[in-house]
Amino acid sequence: MIQKIIRVGNSVAVTIPTKVIEEKKLKVGDSVDISIEPVFTADRDIHELTQKLIKQYRPALVELASK
Repeated sequence: MIQKIIRVGNSVAVTIPTKVIEEKKLKVGDSVDISIEPVFTADRDIHELTQKLIKQYRPALVELASK
């Protein structure tokens, strides 16, 4: 499930849809375990190819970056 981070006063929050609250029988004050994975807006294939190229050419890229 993808949710946006929203501002609540001086803090930020992620909302839980009512459907999930009801399915999991959650209530305010309950503790939950979440995992965080950033959502890539670029096409997954492009991301994977980019990561592969960075891994393959890392020494050359590091050298270029130091110049």
